[in-house]
Amino acid sequence: MAENKLNIFFIFIFIYFFSNLLFANPNADQWMDSDKSYKDLVDEGFEVKGYGINKIETDNGLMLLLFVTVLQKNDDIYECQEYQTLDQTLETLDMQLVCRQLVQPYERGLGT
Repeated sequence: MAENKLNIFFIFIFIYFFSNLLFANPNADQWMDSDKSYKDLVDEGFEVKGYGINKIETDNGLMLLLFVTVLQKNDDIYECQEYQTLDQTLETLDMQLVCRQLVQPYERGLGT
């Protein structure tokens, strides 16, 4: 019985002193925004390594499309995300494109 209490005591001490090391940094990021487009990356020799599409239909008839493309050249990797909003007639209402480069984790500043 005393041995169980001693084990519980050591587990409690371990968790208490090392719990600060277990929290993730919410400001760390490993994808840095880029001004490059698909065309820029392909012209620089990047190849498409993966592609995915997601579709969300809303109650008011809008359709949201998300295209994700992963491009790679040697050790450089980019992920491009295209967001498109369509109405019931499939007319594009809004479209945005952002390409991000994979980098070593860095600390994001406020408002980024």
